[in-house]
Amino acid sequence: MFNHKKIYKSDVQLALLEDLGDKDLSDGIIRNQIVTAFLKAKDDGLFCGRDWFEESFRQIDKKIEFKWKFNDGDFFKNGDEIVEIKGNINSILKSERTAINFVQFLSGISTNTQIKVNLLQNKKIDLLDTRKTIPGLRYSQKYATRIGGARNHRFGLYDALMIKENHISMFNSLDELVLDDIDRGKFLEIEVDTLNKIEPALNHSPDVIMFDNFAIEDIKKGIDIVGNRSKIEVSGILDMQQFKEVSKLNIHFISLGELTKNIKSIDFSLLLKKL
Repeated sequence: MFNHKKIYKSDVQLALLEDLGDKDLSDGIIRNQIVTAFLKAKDDGLFCGRDWFEESFRQIDKKIEFKWKFNDGDFFKNGDEIVEIKGNINSILKSERTAINFVQFLSGISTNTQIKVNLLQNKKIDLLDTRKTIPGLRYSQKYATRIGGARNHRFGLYDALMIKENHISMFNSLDELVLDDIDRGKFLEIEVDTLNKIEPALNHSPDVIMFDNFAIEDIKKGIDIVGNRSKIEVSGILDMQQFKEVSKLNIHFISLGELTKNIKSIDFSLLLKKL
C-alpha cells in the first residue's frame, strides 16, 4: 500500500501552475481582507481529497485555517457543509478552483467505487481498480478507489508481471512462453480470453488467472478447470447486471476500469462570507 502523502503535494503544485501561470490577472480587484468560506456539497457522496484540498490553499497561503466537518471516507448529503475556511480573500480565490477540482474528482471516484462494492453479491470477492487512469493522476485515483472500498491492482508495469493477450499473440501457443529469467514482481498474472488457454496458462504457476470477456457460462466452466491451482480474476464486465451475476460466483477478484475512467464528479461550491 502506497503513502498518498508523498504525491498529493506534487499533484497540487502542477495543478496550481496550470491554473495560475505566472500571474493571476484578477489579483487586486478586491482589497485584502479576511473572510470565511464554506465548502458545500451539492450532491450525496463519499468524501475524498481532504489533503489535496488543504494543500491547494497552503501552497498559496500557509495562514489559511480549516475546520473540517468531514474526513476522507465519510458519507455526506446534498447541502452539507464539508469544511469551513478562514483567510485572506485573494489567497482563497487563487486556490478555490484547484481545491474544488480535486475533491469533486476524487469524491466522484470514491463514491462510484463504493456503489460498486455495495453491489457485490459475494463479500469474499475483492473489487480491483486498473491502470486505466488519467496520466499523472494514477496514485491519486487509486487512493480514491481505496477510500471507496476497492483494492488496488498493480500500479504499473514495474511492480507485478501480467502476461496479456497482446503478449500471448506473439507466440504460437502459451507453451512457447518462457518465464524462467523474468522478474515476476509481486505476483504473476496471466490473461486468457478462451477456455482452451486456461490449462496452458496454469502450467506457468500464475498467482492469478484473469478471465477476460468471458460469458457467465464460460466463467463457470473456467472455475472448474482452475480448481485450487490459481486465484481467479474476472475482467470485461459489460453492465451492472452481469457484474451482479459474476459476483455470485466462486472467484477472488473483479476488475473494473470504470472505477477510474468516465467518472461523474461530485458537485461542490465554495460560499464566501465577509467578516
